[in-house]
Amino acid sequence: MWLNHGMNNDIERVTGCFYCHGTVVKVEDGKFDSKTWPNVGVGRINPDGSKGSCSSCHTRHKFSVAEARKPEACGQCHLGPDHPQIEIYKESKHGDIYDAEGHTWKWDSAPGTWTPGIDYRTPTCSVCHMSGINGVATSHDVTERLAWETQAPLTVRPSEFKPWPAKTDWRTERGKMKQVCLACHSPAWTDGHFEYFDAVVANYNDVYYKPMKKLSDELYEKKLMSKEKPLDEKLEIDLYELWHHEGRRARFGAAMMAPDYTWWHGFYEMKKRCMDIEEQAEKLLKSGKPGKVFDVRGAGGNTTKPKF
Repeated sequence: MWLNHGMNNDIERVTGCFYCHGTVVKVEDGKFDSKTWPNVGVGRINPDGSKGSCSSCHTRHKFSVAEARKPEACGQCHLGPDHPQIEIYKESKHGDIYDAEGHTWKWDSAPGTWTPGIDYRTPTCSVCHMSGINGVATSHDVTERLAWETQAPLTVRPSEFKPWPAKTDWRTERGKMKQVCLACHSPAWTDGHFEYFDAVVANYNDVYYKPMKKLSDELYEKKLMSKEKPLDEKLEIDLYELWHHEGRRARFGAAMMAPDYTWWHGFYEMKKRCMDIEEQAEKLLKSGKPGKVFDVRGAGGNTTKPKF
């Protein structure tokens, strides 16, 4: 969310995460507040208290279930250096099959009747995260079926994610996701995939994020880094990109079976990033003097969590 990015410029917010995730839509004097509108965010809070925008996935005037079931619907927002799910999907075997023959599949079956092996041969984003399949109920809550919060700095269970804790039990949700996989794959294949994924999560947490977080905490404690503003020191940027860019790509790639994103865009880049962080930290600790604080444009944004 933009709240964690240190942005205080309205243009940055509206052209950034607002448009995808959304925010609290405000009405003043009977008119939409232009700072919160237009807004088609899947997570927006509407003036009546309801959540979300249908047009995030089912665009206006047509409201097509077929459109929402295709990965391009998700790729409007889930792309780029920090959350390249559409690119990851395209690299995966699932995405390869979709590209080759997706134009022949039946996309407009009624909800709950869209069937693997009959209407389509491989899953899209909606199949795994939203569609009713193999006894798992249809859901518009894309945080269901998740056993890990892989977009967070430290990978935790969704119920343990402090900014927005999920009211779910990860074991139940992992069971749902496995049931989706079992619509096409064997139990051995399914179990093996999640064992590998969990090992990637543990590797990221223990080998990369935790040691670098411990190092940064030491630098803050010794006043060698400043907490006055977010992301106005090179070391802060490197620590941020370690989890927000490379770390996410490694975890997302493992979750969706994209080896290039797991390794070359993920762990390989994290290794180089950690070298830079350790080198900078060593110089600061040796000198005992704080590093340079830059006059970053747009730094120091509002980090207050909105009231829903």
